[in-house]
Amino acid sequence: MPHATTPSVSSDGSARSRLHHRNRDHRRHSLVHFEEAEPKQFRFCAELTLQVRSRRANHRSSESLEDEILYSLINEGIKSQILSDHTDAPSYKVWTITSDHSIQSKPTEYKHAMKFVSPFFRFSSFSTWIDHFESFMQVLNRDFETTSTHECSTSIHLAPLDLDHPKWSRSDMRALSKSILYFESCLDAVMPLYRRTSVFAKSNRNNRQMGNLTMAECFSYLDSLSERKHIAIEMVRCDPNSSTGRALGQRSDFAHSGYRWNFLNLVHNKSRGTIEFRQPPGSTTPGEAITWINLAVCFAQLACAKGDSLWPKECPNVQTLGDWVHREAVRASVPSEHRRRLRQLFDDAMPTVSDSKKADLGLITAEPPITVHDKHGLIWREKGERNVAMEKFWGFYVPALNRLGDSSRL
Repeated sequence: MPHATTPSVSSDGSARSRLHHRNRDHRRHSLVHFEEAEPKQFRFCAELTLQVRSRRANHRSSESLEDEILYSLINEGIKSQILSDHTDAPSYKVWTITSDHSIQSKPTEYKHAMKFVSPFFRFSSFSTWIDHFESFMQVLNRDFETTSTHECSTSIHLAPLDLDHPKWSRSDMRALSKSILYFESCLDAVMPLYRRTSVFAKSNRNNRQMGNLTMAECFSYLDSLSERKHIAIEMVRCDPNSSTGRALGQRSDFAHSGYRWNFLNLVHNKSRGTIEFRQPPGSTTPGEAITWINLAVCFAQLACAKGDSLWPKECPNVQTLGDWVHREAVRASVPSEHRRRLRQLFDDAMPTVSDSKKADLGLITAEPPITVHDKHGLIWREKGERNVAMEKFWGFYVPALNRLGDSSRL
């Protein structure tokens, strides 16, 4: 991963200026090669949250809608299951269907907030997982109306590929954390505005620990942490006086899952578990979901290999990051159609340079106020939501914990 350069888009936004600076960036970074280190490889699962309404029936309850969704998927040979409050662990081999109470439903319009959690896939097995997502989304959109509200998201859970050693290494966690902090404003630029201020995808850069430090101080602090658990905690440390802290009644600093990159799953599991990219918006088409997955994994693979080589005093640059994520997608053999979508994501970016400058000056952007529904959603996620992705993770890495069938109402 390169160090950053000065912004590559001129004040008039001309294509000639972008090309000039992109070529200059390429020359500046020509000494950094992908071959220097073998990039980290990952397995992943994705969580899609959406408002859903049947095209065939008016469902007043989410339970009857879940039954119809299950029926449609199984009829097309897509192995699925429904998760209820009283069931055992979900299967990592199938899609899991459940309600999401952090998103507003509209029962009078027969729209219900749903969460769909994918199986665990090996990222490099593109033909398998891309076909799987395309089939799933095609059935969903054929039989149901799907809507992505500002509360909806596409979350990607990443786990190390190695079955024998599923722990995250300290060096990988440190390099990924540096990259997350450094490039936060660049990743913000490819997100809709409402996903830059969501209480469920708060800024890692402006969290309780990192917000009062310069980027160079953040890097030094991460270097000083000898325990992987401590890296995870500091990346998701939340202020009790923040909107989230007040909503949850916290009285001291606490670790919270609702950050752009969620490390909380590694805090209590001896670094076994997933790191979750929570910021992407809801996906109503297979192309959208696949693009966000490619972004998450390509960024993480590159970050783990190159994050320790970043120069913290340089300014992050959207187009340079886009070039390098695209090159990682080429190296990883992401199919060309999906590389083009990834490239377009950065070409259409809306840069936000002010946040990173404010952070380095110690002028912290306050967490935005939250709605009553946001407060209820935070409380439900804290006390009532099952961590389906982590249950699948344990089922995958510890097969004895997963004894469920592939297609059933659990």
